[in-house]
Amino acid sequence: MKTTYGLPAKREELIDVLNTAFAEQNLDDEEYENRIKEALNAKCIEELEVIVFDFPREIKDKLFPTSIVTQKSDFPPAAFSSSTKPITNSRSDLTNFFPSRSLKAIFTTDKELVPILTEKSIHFQAVFGTQKVDFRNCRFEGNRFRIDVDSIFAETTLDLRNQDLAGKHIDIFIKGVFNEIKIYIPTGGIVQKNTNLIFGDYSIKDKKNGFMNQINKFLGNETSQTESINFTITLHGNIFLGAVKVIY
Repeated sequence: MKTTYGLPAKREELIDVLNTAFAEQNLDDEEYENRIKEALNAKCIEELEVIVFDFPREIKDKLFPTSIVTQKSDFPPAAFSSSTKPITNSRSDLTNFFPSRSLKAIFTTDKELVPILTEKSIHFQAVFGTQKVDFRNCRFEGNRFRIDVDSIFAETTLDLRNQDLAGKHIDIFIKGVFNEIKIYIPTGGIVQKNTNLIFGDYSIKDKKNGFMNQINKFLGNETSQTESINFTITLHGNIFLGAVKVIY
């Protein structure tokens, strides 16, 4: 279920918070621009909430006094006809609504908000489409998790920038053909690459070493950094003529 009532006012309120964070050098240029774009493109309150996933608790609580994304959903499967779908893969919910635990983006652009991840595996599939899976406000129930990703002639993004990953292990099983998979993670983790790339490309990008951050360092305008955490992500599977990009 998505919440649209009050969206324009809440969008303006959140943009004011982003402007303040940027002015106080708590967001660098790239993060500020990306989050402003997210705010302007948000179709529901749930999408606005994840934009400040790493902000201090007092700021988030003031913006969103009652958490929306993490509430238990009470919708039938038909509610997923929209392009943005808050989901939960708790054992009971996925058994009732998604017996195969498979969420698909076929010939479409799709965004999934995942508030709860348990140790029961979850499967995402994109075919000739674009799929973004957002774990930034996710609560991780357990210690080891499995995510299956099928990406065929598609672009798939997993946003795992969540401090609750501390001490966790995520296995990501990838099947890809002519695809691009982007995985955003917090700093401090270990990424183990067990994928078989056939005519493919694998890269790790440290955004802290990006051009604008280097300029800010030179000018003495370093922004505050999110605390590093310890976690492990292991990549499995096979990719043909595709790319995997890990970004932190």
